[in-house]
Amino acid sequence: MKEKLVCMAEECIRLSEEERPELVWLREIYERFRSGLGNPGKQEADSLLYERMYSSAPGRSSDTLKIRYWRTGRHVPVNREQCLLFGQALQMTDGELDYLIKNYYDRNDRSFEEEEQEDPVYQARKEQMDTLVMEYLKKIHPGRRIQMRIAKSMLENNIRHLYYMDAMKYISVRSQRIRLSMDSHITSINYGSELGRSLRLIGEIPRKTILRHLFILGMPYLNRSLMDERLTVFGYVPLCEDHTLVGGERLDWLLIRLLELYETVCRGLEPEQCSRWFQDACRVLDRYFEKNGKNSLRFMYFKALKE
Repeated sequence: MKEKLVCMAEECIRLSEEERPELVWLREIYERFRSGLGNPGKQEADSLLYERMYSSAPGRSSDTLKIRYWRTGRHVPVNREQCLLFGQALQMTDGELDYLIKNYYDRNDRSFEEEEQEDPVYQARKEQMDTLVMEYLKKIHPGRRIQMRIAKSMLENNIRHLYYMDAMKYISVRSQRIRLSMDSHITSINYGSELGRSLRLIGEIPRKTILRHLFILGMPYLNRSLMDERLTVFGYVPLCEDHTLVGGERLDWLLIRLLELYETVCRGLEPEQCSRWFQDACRVLDRYFEKNGKNSLRFMYFKALKE
């Protein structure tokens, strides 16, 4: 099975070197924009885009350089506001703006701030996340809870540490510093605020972060259909063969095949066996990507794990 996973990782890296389908789409939008202006040169078109975005002519060459970088894929806009201004300057339709944010920019359709918690869309999504968290806590084995010295009534208060220790099971051991004992909470302290914010769906939450949450909170009762459904609920594009990260990485291509393999291999097994298989498979992939310097494809890894 390890050989099959490694072959999948190799092919994923190869595919990631190809041009992003989202950039092919953006290039067509850009050419449509130029055509509507009578086909000016790209430098002039980029200057016009800048002026439409900021209501002033570019004052230096670096002003239009970022426009060129965005449309060619060297960089993406620094934030959602800039991305939307870029799309509006290109005269995108509402449907195209949605694709720009969810596919090209790889984020969800909306981000929420603390003061927007009364928004009905936010409340519906937060309720879904709360349900996933409670289902995750219900799956914590009593023996594990006792080993970690967590009272049953305090499980929710210890979500940070439980999540953190579970996350470590999905990544390569070589990327971890010396493990502390399972009953020590020191290792996960620095991740508390970040995890809390993302589970409350506050601020910009990368799609890769949500994917990790869905795997950790949902295992072992997870499949492609559930992943797609939950991604859609939270406003992200569902798993798609052609979807890429902003750096061009074909993570969706890999995850689709990983979930298919998981369903095939683990059919009929006990839940604990299913979780163990998936964690083992993720460690194989994580180790391969780490060894080959492809950290952006390490979908279960996050910076706090090495702090």
